[in-house]
Amino acid sequence: MKIALLGGTGDIAEGLVLRWSRVGHKIFIGSRSDEKAKSIASEYNDTLSKLGINSRIEGMVNADAAIAAEVIVISLPYEHSASTIRQIQSSFTNQIVISPVVPMVKKGKAFVYSPPQHGSAALEIREALPKTVKLVSAYHNLPAKELRKIDHVLEYDVVICGDDEETKNVVKKITEEMPNLRALDAGPLEASMMIEAITPLIINLNTRYKPQEFSVKFV
Repeated sequence: MKIALLGGTGDIAEGLVLRWSRVGHKIFIGSRSDEKAKSIASEYNDTLSKLGINSRIEGMVNADAAIAAEVIVISLPYEHSASTIRQIQSSFTNQIVISPVVPMVKKGKAFVYSPPQHGSAALEIREALPKTVKLVSAYHNLPAKELRKIDHVLEYDVVICGDDEETKNVVKKITEEMPNLRALDAGPLEASMMIEAITPLIINLNTRYKPQEFSVKFV
């Protein structure tokens, strides 16, 4: 499958890129800077090559990455996500788009959830996208540090929200290709606010209890 990560030079993107490349997906790293995207893509390819893994990772500007892909992950900071999507809106057709975006602010020493007037980042992003795009929210609560350790088995759950069952099944499949993640369907996109809101809590716990890396597992 062809997967693009817009803002694919960041922390959460790296682990997804490395793990999906390992199972044979074609990856497009998107960035505002073509030069930066190509440089990061080269680094990812080198990392995998040293592990004996043949990868297919290319770097390009966000607009070109979106056009090239079947699945697009919005791995951008919340404050830039909707505006970036609007700037390259013509690059979106009928792709599957995944939002792990979380709006949060720091108050004192802790992060707190700070949803937009739409109710969640996912709902705000849906408004910025063309109607033909199928949006799913997922991957909010995965710790980037653990995700980057591609030989490390991840005993976490990934909660998925979306309005199209077939699209959620595609996201479930590519999620569970990463051992031992389990994808759980939490219902419609409107439920995303509950999943997004867990992220600041996890970050606060990980900050307080270093070096432990908390995430989510439903039992």
